[in-house]
Amino acid sequence: MGYRGISFRGKNKIRLSGKMNFFKNSIKKSGNVRMFFCVFTLLIIFLLGVILPKSANADSGENYRNYFYNRVINNVLSVMKASYVKGQDTNGENTKGSVVLSFLGIDISNPISIVIKEIAYLDKNEVSTDVKNSNTFSLNSFNLDDKQVNKSKVTNVVSKLYDSTLKGTLNKAKPRVLIYHSHTSEAYLTSDTDTTKDTESLDQSRSVVAVGDVITENLEKNYGISVIHDKNVNDTGDYRNAYKKSGVTLDKYLKLYEKFDLIIDLHRDSIDNKKTLITKLNGEDVARFMFVVTDKNPRYAQQKKLIDSMMSISNRLYPGLIRDEAIWVYHWGMGFYNQDRSNNALLIEVGANSNNIQEVKNTGKYLSRIIAEQLNGKK
Repeated sequence: MGYRGISFRGKNKIRLSGKMNFFKNSIKKSGNVRMFFCVFTLLIIFLLGVILPKSANADSGENYRNYFYNRVINNVLSVMKASYVKGQDTNGENTKGSVVLSFLGIDISNPISIVIKEIAYLDKNEVSTDVKNSNTFSLNSFNLDDKQVNKSKVTNVVSKLYDSTLKGTLNKAKPRVLIYHSHTSEAYLTSDTDTTKDTESLDQSRSVVAVGDVITENLEKNYGISVIHDKNVNDTGDYRNAYKKSGVTLDKYLKLYEKFDLIIDLHRDSIDNKKTLITKLNGEDVARFMFVVTDKNPRYAQQKKLIDSMMSISNRLYPGLIRDEAIWVYHWGMGFYNQDRSNNALLIEVGANSNNIQEVKNTGKYLSRIIAEQLNGKK
């Protein structure tokens, strides 16, 4: 509206000017009050949204929030009537009110959209021109070759073979260990390229006798333990009588020396695939071993204690040397496999016919250390 045709002179001019200034100041103050009221109202809404308890009708966190904001909008914009009913879509997408709210750019499930409508800057989704105009780039692919890969050369490094603290004084007149072979001709491969597949041989350099020789040498030389190694062939002719023949030999030695700290009937198993019969200790291939027992023989309980002790030593010093089926149990065997003769009589199988002779000789060295720990070690 203009003021054309009105003359402002003297006091009337001053009064009208004062009124106009007052009117302008009132408008400015009124604007400030409205702004304060809007900010205060928004603050109250957010505070109430945080501290108000959940409505009894709202059975989940998301429903509760939607319910609360629905109620606020209903009170502020009653014409919308954005209602909440349990079990219905609280986002109001199927209500008339939701259509109006969507038109206004308000998302009832996102209360921040209300603030964005009042403070437009928050709705800006600008991308930096530096980024927008920058050229794309890619990293060179990173490839590893064999020279850059750190390959571990450790192959089950375990306890050393020799322990000087276990060495005693050798007394040949009083042997402590007896080794014999009921199946003397049980043989091994001469090498991995051996194609003869001879499982039996009287050549004792490639049979279980060769393993007995390694044990005997190590026990006497390194640990001062006297050994009798009987190499008498017991399995020629009638194979089924092998244990009877070896039993006669055993009785002879027991009669002569009365007792031994350890008696070993040394055998090998019969398995065509050696995959489960070999381990690697200190970088060398070693055939695994196991015990065979007869649990109905009258001396089994004492023998089991001895076996458990030797197994404990083996697992501590050379994990993996004993086979997974560490003890093979028979009830009777063939005459208890002569284990009824002594509390210290054991049957040990080293490897199988599929192992080569070097692998089982290696086992003989580790068995020597285990036996020395058992006989000369601190109990």
